[in-house]
Amino acid sequence: MLPKSRPSLRLFGVAIVFAILWLLAVGKLFYVQAIQGKEYASKAIQQQSRKFDIPAQRGLVYIKESDGLYPIALNTEVYNLAVDPKFVKDPGKTSDEISKIINTPSDQIIDKLTANTRYAEINKAVSSEQADKLKSLSLPGVILQKRASRYYPEADLFSQVLGYVNDDGEGQYGLEQFANSDLSGTTGRYNTVTDALGVPINSAENTLIDPKDGKSYVLTLDRGLQQVASDALKAAVDGNKAESGSIIIMDPSTGAIKAMVNYPSYDPNNFRNVTDYKLFSNSSVSSLFEPGSGFKTITMASGLDAGKVKPETTYNDTGEVVISGKTIKNAENHKFGIQNMTDVIQKSLNTGVVFVLEQLGGNPKEITAAGKQLFYEYLKKFGLGKVTGIEQAGEVSSQIKPPTTYDVDYANMTFGQGISVNSVQMLSAVSAIANKGVLVKPTIVAGTLDNNGDLIPNKPEVVRSVISSDAASKITQMMTQVVEHGSGWMTRMKGYSIAGKTGTAQVPRADGLGYEANKNIGSFIGFAPADNPKFIMFVRIDYPKVDGFAEVTAVPAFSTVAKELFKYYQVPPSGN
Repeated sequence: MLPKSRPSLRLFGVAIVFAILWLLAVGKLFYVQAIQGKEYASKAIQQQSRKFDIPAQRGLVYIKESDGLYPIALNTEVYNLAVDPKFVKDPGKTSDEISKIINTPSDQIIDKLTANTRYAEINKAVSSEQADKLKSLSLPGVILQKRASRYYPEADLFSQVLGYVNDDGEGQYGLEQFANSDLSGTTGRYNTVTDALGVPINSAENTLIDPKDGKSYVLTLDRGLQQVASDALKAAVDGNKAESGSIIIMDPSTGAIKAMVNYPSYDPNNFRNVTDYKLFSNSSVSSLFEPGSGFKTITMASGLDAGKVKPETTYNDTGEVVISGKTIKNAENHKFGIQNMTDVIQKSLNTGVVFVLEQLGGNPKEITAAGKQLFYEYLKKFGLGKVTGIEQAGEVSSQIKPPTTYDVDYANMTFGQGISVNSVQMLSAVSAIANKGVLVKPTIVAGTLDNNGDLIPNKPEVVRSVISSDAASKITQMMTQVVEHGSGWMTRMKGYSIAGKTGTAQVPRADGLGYEANKNIGSFIGFAPADNPKFIMFVRIDYPKVDGFAEVTAVPAFSTVAKELFKYYQVPPSGN
């Protein structure tokens, strides 16, 4: 046989190469389709589909009025205003035009227009009207991005109770933060198939998860009372050259807060302009203070309920008492001799409430461990030592020293020194006296709205029975003497029986070494009508710069608001 020619060998070699390549291609195709098919299919689907978030509408906040619900927190649309400096042709002209529309100095804008960046933000809250004007100018490089925002029709009137919603849509402070999850709702999702350009197209594979809008709340607050309290507080703070203050009004039988104001305040619509961040906090729940003599009502109520003292129980007031080598004196070194327990409350005698603590321990001449333990248990029953749970972010707990602490510390606690509370906690505790011995939880939420816009009301939450109705009645009668013949005389009104107690408390030094000189917090807590209270109110004036005790700083504001409350609740004078 003749050997094959070289051309035939070449053709054979080429054929083998092609065969190998074909086998490799077929193998690769098999690997891609059979082995990696699912992975590549998944990638293809991802490249041809998009996910769109569908934002939920934030729940609204209302208050009740005679003609229906009135909104105090609404949703609106604003625009983020920014620029891409690369496309700004005339920075001077552009800054001037923007300045005229958003009322911002031109020199604060031009730096943004010439910044070495591709995105410079100018304003985060441009209104729709301002945005329309900017759009009509067709300014090169100007960027407007629409977003949801919050609007508060009453400006600063409810600011510290409501808080605000920041530029990321998160509630900050007040109710907005406390109930942020419920108010925010749940974001929806739209999964859709797209064409090669990423444009959504109709497909059976598209899926939609509808957003769930946030809950809308109805508050217990009353707009008219809120305004009355706000005006009275501002007048009191300014008139006494004080640093700040607060007023809270509550229905003692339900715990419903009818007004809660602090001064100074701020406009939540312009929260970005606030430089003093303390203004954001609701100091009625976030600020602890030593309540002073107003706390004597709690001490006396404890002694009456325990059966250790009666209104007619007497002791000898020498003007001072020595506890563990420390001397405790009455205010201004007063001494009155033989006094009964009603005198103790009316004249606000420090020595008298120390006497009550001694009686709680069973030894009338000294403070005992048993007496401190019993007093401690009463304080806990009054709700002190923990937060009230009111629907406000940032509530801080009152601070009670344990019964194992020094006797002199417990002696000081009887008249409101060495114990810290916030305003709502003090109001809540004394409300148990007004409510015949029963403590209810304070609340600012009347209920929420269902999908039909109907109110789902919240029920008042009874916490516990604190003292007997008899003990509550006795301490109430003692407190009426404070108004009729004591330091609360400036709120006395003909035909109305008001139970109240003043408190002028020293302010602890920041370093913990004693108290500040010439610095106090004046307060007055009272309820009326005394035998069947429609309201309880707490007035607090921080660091007044005028001479005088709480009867000068806090009582007049209480009197001003109380007159309006009698009209509001349509309480006629008794004619006495």
